[in-house]
This record gives sequence, C-alpha cells and structure tokens, in this order.
Amino acid sequence: MPPTRRARSPAATPPSPYAIKGWLSRCRRSTWSRRAAAGADDDPLAILPDDLLFESIFSRVFSDDADIARCAAACRRWGRIVAARGATAICRSLPPPDWLLPHLALGFFHGGTDDGNPRRRRLAASSQPSPWFVPMASATRLIGSPIPGLQLGGGSLFHHARPVASRNGLVVLELWSGGARRAENLALAVCNPMTGDMALLPPLAGPGHDYACALLTADDLLDEHAQPGPHRPGRPGLFFSLVLVYNRRSFTALRCYTSSSSSDGAGSWGSESRKPGAKIKGHILRHLGQAVVLAGVAYWPMYLGVLGLVVRLDGAGGGAAVVDVCMVPYSAPNVLPGNRLLGTTPDGRLSFISVGVREDISVFSFRVETLDLRSIDDDMSTAAKRWENTELTLHQLKEVSTTTQIKLRWLCEKSGTLFFTVGEGASTSTSGAFSLNLTTTSLEKLADGAECNSWTNLCGYEMDRTALIASIIARFT
Repeated sequence: MPPTRRARSPAATPPSPYAIKGWLSRCRRSTWSRRAAAGADDDPLAILPDDLLFESIFSRVFSDDADIARCAAACRRWGRIVAARGATAICRSLPPPDWLLPHLALGFFHGGTDDGNPRRRRLAASSQPSPWFVPMASATRLIGSPIPGLQLGGGSLFHHARPVASRNGLVVLELWSGGARRAENLALAVCNPMTGDMALLPPLAGPGHDYACALLTADDLLDEHAQPGPHRPGRPGLFFSLVLVYNRRSFTALRCYTSSSSSDGAGSWGSESRKPGAKIKGHILRHLGQAVVLAGVAYWPMYLGVLGLVVRLDGAGGGAAVVDVCMVPYSAPNVLPGNRLLGTTPDGRLSFISVGVREDISVFSFRVETLDLRSIDDDMSTAAKRWENTELTLHQLKEVSTTTQIKLRWLCEKSGTLFFTVGEGASTSTSGAFSLNLTTTSLEKLADGAECNSWTNLCGYEMDRTALIASIIARFT
C-alpha cells in the first residue's frame, strides 16, 4: 500500500516495500530498432517454437549484454522472444562477466554543499524534493533529459535525505524529518532508482549520524558452492544486507540489517556486537567513506590498512552477522582520506586507488594497486609486499600543482568508473566534477566550478546487470 502524501517523520514510516517511478520506464525504443524490426521479419528459424529457439540456441550463444542487444535488434520475433524471458531470467543464465562494464555507470548522487553549518545545510536540502543527481552522458542517452529525481508520493519523504552508500543498482539514503534539528533515531531507505523498488528500514536507536555503512546485495551473500544464499526472495533487487559501524562510549559497535525473503519485504536489525580490538577514533570513523565487498567481506580504507568485516548469512533465519574482523596492510600507508579509494576487480582482487601530482609534467597521476587475497595465508602481515601496482597519468587535465585540491569520491566496482572533484588551486577549465573510466581512460566533465569539491555525501551510481539487460530489451523490442 503506498504511503500517504502527508509528510511524516521517518521514525513513523513503516518498514515496508514501496514503489517509486523507476528510470527504466523512461528508456525509449530507438528509431533504428523500429526500422530494423519492421523490415526484418524473414526468420529462417520460423519453424522452431519460441521456447525451443530460446533454450536450444539463444541461451547457448548469449555470453554478454552485447549478444542480447544484437539478438533483440535482429527482427521483431527475436526481440519478442528475448522480452518474454525477462531481464532477470536472462541475467541469471549468463556467466559472471570477467571484465568491467563501463555502460553500467550513470552518474552520482550528492547531498549539496557543505558550508560547515548543519542548520543551513538542512535548510538548503529542504528546497529539493530528493538528493541531487548528476548524470553522465550515457544516462542522458538512456533515460532522457532531464533526469527525474527520486519521487515517492509528493516527494516529501526525501526532503533532507542524504545518500550514504550505493552498490549493484541500489542506493542507501538517510532520511530526516522535516522539522527535526537532529533525529534521535537513524532512519534509512534502500531503493533501486532503475526499477523503482524501495524498502524503508525500521528506525534504529543508537548509531547517531556518525557511522560507516556497507551495502551487500544478493550477489555478495553466497554459500560455499557460489550459489545464491538461502531464502533468496522473489524480488532479488530488494534482497540486501547493511552493515553499520559506529561508536559507543568505550567501544566500536557493529550491527547488521537483512531484508526478508517474505512477500512483504520487511526485514529486521540483528543484535549489536562489539568490534574486537581497539575503538576506532571518531574522526577516523567519520572519514571511512566508501566500502567495497569481496567474497562476503566488507572493506573500508583506513590510514594503515584495510579494515575487513566478514559477513555471513544465517541459513536458518536469513539474517546476517559480522563473524570476523581482519586488517590488510597497505604497501604504502598513511594516504589521506580524500586521496584514496578501494575497489575490486572482475577476477576477484582487492584494489587500492590513490592520487598524486606528477610535478615534472603538472598532471594528476593515479596509482592503482591490486591484491589477490586468496594467495595469502593466515599471516596478513605478508600482504604489504604482495600488492601489484600500475600508474595512470591523466593528461587530459593540465596545469595542476601540489596545491590543487582534488578529492577521490567514489569508485563504481562493476564499471571501473572513478568519480572525483577538483577545487581550489585549479584553473576554471580544470575545476569541477569528473568521471574517469580506469579501463578505457575516458574522461568526462559532469559539472563546473570549484564548489563541487565541497559537495557532501557523494555516491556514484551504476545500475546492476539486470537493469542493463532490461534497458536493452526496452530499446530494441
């Protein structure tokens, strides 16, 4: 049942799944595909039934998303067969990609400008119906312009909302009540902008608003046979777990939320646990930033190494819990928070990205280090010597110096797209917000101005593979 249009406090919002208008509904069929479908009805395989054609031929030759696009665009019947199977079923039949998919990246969300005053920041956010979204050119081509915001009813639920995490097509938003100066309970929502699916989590007392958040999706929660975990729901886009890291008076606490496999989608928070070892200092916790997930372990970059929390799904109740903690040392520690990010590679390695300036040629230089954690035994101290590194020099942005302010903001794991902002100390043409694909080295400027460097809570967004296939079907059928 949809929520009422009257604005309500997040604490009073029931933890049920809702639907917002997804961006997939705006994917338009191309003129080329209409002409191709109209003039290509000579099907040499017309004698085969649709089911046999798909199961015996199409499903065996599909190896990636490009194969699906070519098949759907070939003729009207083939497009109809692909559409009838649905994006979810086709995606599950495909092997996991062993390369990055740049077309998954669409842009980023951010929470406005941080002027150092929380009250003014909330007042500025109240004038917006939802978090700001800055699209890439690929998103404009796919969805159209202008890009719609996240709307639910009258949009009032997302007033004051700020993005805190994003992975595999899902976005985590922290919700604020319209009149509250500082909500006592933490209210979160998880939504898929492409499909419109959304879940409102039960309010949680305790963490406050200084915390780190990791988002695990259905693809992350695997059993030892590399199959989806138990109780996989009928709506896989809303099957997720959140891991929160926050401080109590004398220790660092951990807590997990797992969505339910039931039809109503309501999940629950697990019990609070203590992080083994020393308490994480408050200023470090506030700057942990983006988490990545690899083989069921959530990782955050810290000064001396990578903090890893091993998350396991409970086979009986479907809940998740942190069962172990590890620390992976860097090859070169003490990189500042704004100059570092974590990522993963398609072949299952952990990556660490840092940025500096090549003073001899006055350009930015990105150092990309990768580590295969599967090659390390129980002695993590040996990991520091096993990082392999490459260097990427960004010649497109010139005349930068060591005084030029740059912040690495977000790395989209599946597409290899890095979002960063450049502020004071740069020329007018250099300052702004950018996306850089680490595989193709293509650079795109998404916004102008040095004020981009003061944007808060910037979270990159890439759709999941199912949404990519659904967009292909929408365009070519």
